[in-house]
Amino acid sequence: MKEALNWAFELNEPSVIISRYPCALKKYSENDLNEFGPIEGVCEVDQEKCIGCKKCVRTGCPAIHFKKEIKKSSISKAQCVGCKLCIQVCPTKAIFKAGEQNE
Repeated sequence: MKEALNWAFELNEPSVIISRYPCALKKYSENDLNEFGPIEGVCEVDQEKCIGCKKCVRTGCPAIHFKKEIKKSSISKAQCVGCKLCIQVCPTKAIFKAGEQNE
């Protein structure tokens, strides 16, 4: 995906990128589930590693909230679908999938 975005940004004309994988926030249809399987689990924030940069918040994920009083992000387990987008943008690796090794 990163390669496709870099290609599109280098163009001096409008472009469209069509992703084959459905958006994690979209309700999966039966066809989506059959082809891609369910996304399971939730992500968590290691408060010790979080520096409050808000990069995860800027992804637009409705499960991520910034707690002003502690200047750190948190993830609602009730809303997280486990897509791992937040993990990809976190510069300090403070976000991890629950149950997986957090290095």
